[in-house]
Amino acid sequence: MGVQPAVFQSGGQISQHYIPGAYSRLDFVKGAGGLVSASNGVIMGDCRGGEPNKLLWFGSPAEAEEILRGGPLLDAIRLAFNPGEGLVPQRLAALRVNPGEQASRELKSSSDVMIDVTVWDWGLHGNQVKMKLEDATPGMKLTIQFQTNKAVVEDNIEKESFEIQYSNSGTAAAMTITKTQLTTTCTDAPTDDLTVLFSTFPTIEDIVNYINDQANYSCSIKTSNPKDKSIELDSVSAQDIKTLAYIAKSDLQAIIDQLNVMPWIGKAAFHDATTSRLVPDPDTDWVYFSGGTDGAYTVDEWPTSLTALQNEDIQLGSSPVTDEAIHTLIKNHCELMNSVNGRNERQFLLGGAAGETVAQVITRAKALSSESGMLCDPNFYAFDGEGIIQTWAPSYYACMQMAQYTCLALSEPTTNKRVNILGWATKRTDTEVEQLIKNGVCVGFQNKAGRLVTARSITTYQGSDLQRCEFSIMREALFVSRDLRVAVEETFIGKGMQNSLLGRVDAIAMGKLSQYYDMGLFNGEPPYWGYVKTVVGDQIRIEYNANLTPPTNFIFITSHMHIYAMVA
Repeated sequence: MGVQPAVFQSGGQISQHYIPGAYSRLDFVKGAGGLVSASNGVIMGDCRGGEPNKLLWFGSPAEAEEILRGGPLLDAIRLAFNPGEGLVPQRLAALRVNPGEQASRELKSSSDVMIDVTVWDWGLHGNQVKMKLEDATPGMKLTIQFQTNKAVVEDNIEKESFEIQYSNSGTAAAMTITKTQLTTTCTDAPTDDLTVLFSTFPTIEDIVNYINDQANYSCSIKTSNPKDKSIELDSVSAQDIKTLAYIAKSDLQAIIDQLNVMPWIGKAAFHDATTSRLVPDPDTDWVYFSGGTDGAYTVDEWPTSLTALQNEDIQLGSSPVTDEAIHTLIKNHCELMNSVNGRNERQFLLGGAAGETVAQVITRAKALSSESGMLCDPNFYAFDGEGIIQTWAPSYYACMQMAQYTCLALSEPTTNKRVNILGWATKRTDTEVEQLIKNGVCVGFQNKAGRLVTARSITTYQGSDLQRCEFSIMREALFVSRDLRVAVEETFIGKGMQNSLLGRVDAIAMGKLSQYYDMGLFNGEPPYWGYVKTVVGDQIRIEYNANLTPPTNFIFITSHMHIYAMVA
């Protein structure tokens, strides 16, 4: 898994670090400072740019805007980077679900395709990339432009590979280069004929050395990189190499190499099905790329995206999507990841459509009943990317809740923490808030102090076990499960089970339990107890008990009031 981050948790905050150094944090006990995340969170959905089904990590809304370009996914990322309570995510991942296509074009010599080129991004906007390929002296000239950006020009594109000349008694000598070999034919001197297979002599240096070792030929390297591949040589047919020395080139490859370092180009490659390698015909007028699409966005695309997400290092997932069928897929995905075979624990945070009634929200919660995630409500007012006030569905509130959790210490709930919105578009009464909480809904409301906060961060679990009801407790449980498992697996699996190893198992397991107590994940007296290690054949079984740290949800005050009666 590579270098692991150093986790710094203090003052109800958590961050992770890879660069060695001293780090400090101010803990203002009565307030909340700007925080950075250690939990990895992803928002999934529909956007106009970015590679599909790949985690795209961003450290700011500006970074996300440059890649995602538009759509509900970008809106959710913008809101999530300022979720409230002064929390600022260290980074967030986006997962583009709509597949999209890259715009492309073919560069041809006559009717044969020589180069396949795709643009850098996936989406309709790729069709606005245009290109010219013109003759130059020497070589070729490339010009590429996207929309109103300044055109990028590269001139004199060529690559000389080696120089060759035949010098014996044959009346003529001709060289032919194909995709696989170099051959020479010497008239009246057949013993001077050569056949050089590129599979045997894979570099230009190899070819030159071989030809120089043959009588009656002179050959010299012209390229600045003698390790250039011989299979990249331009094709020639019956080229005279006796009258004058001839310079064999790799101009086609030079064009490919240049395309691959130019802006707005994703990939340029030789069209393998073509039988020869020739420089493409010039395009003196602009030629636009085509075939770019934004891709379908229906429930059918989600299984592919969620499968791609299975092996990623993600603990929290959310989406602006409100479709119930997609919600079920996300819930099932998280429950699979939390299972004994999933081994990649994570939680979901989802929300419904704008304007749903209490009954509709409760119906959603019952359909999503799970200890693995939460359903958020209601809709709210906030600015969009253009600074215009919009009404946002509860699904976007869920994305903001997820972003807060990426910043908070593992035992810290979002309960009673401010949400960075302008107001709740649907104002739930205290009775409705109670009803929703009792049915497993995380509700936002305006508290008695007038603050816009989350009433209680609760899961959709429909039972009475507090550990499963509270999102923050489940977060602790899933973290401890994953962390202890990874620690013993990476240290001991595949090692011989000597007595010394069994002792180290105890040391690591007990050390981890102590660490969880120090982090505030366990509490009480004792915070953990009953540690037992059992060895059965090639199996080691570890069991223990622990008190997970609950959130502080209620404080009840009873004031016993008396009247003082003076006795004369």
